[in-house]
Amino acid sequence: MTGRRVVVILPESLLAAVDKVVNQEYASRSAFIRLATQRYLEECLLKEKKEKMARGYEKMGQINLELAEEGIADDASEMEEYLKTLLVGESH
Repeated sequence: MTGRRVVVILPESLLAAVDKVVNQEYASRSAFIRLATQRYLEECLLKEKKEKMARGYEKMGQINLELAEEGIADDASEMEEYLKTLLVGESH
């Protein structure tokens, strides 16, 4: 992999925590930082998608409510006509 050297300044306590994990699970600090950065970016992307979906559901919720209300109104008027037909039929 071709990469670019980046200098990062970390507090001693954070570097010690990183080194502890690196010594147990990773080949190098670079490998750990690459993976940690990649995972963080993936989490950011997932969070962004979830937020967009939530906004979409909010918008669609209002649209769906309006459509349902229109449908109920249509159904109610159809039911009223049907009941009128039944009542007229009974009077004959």
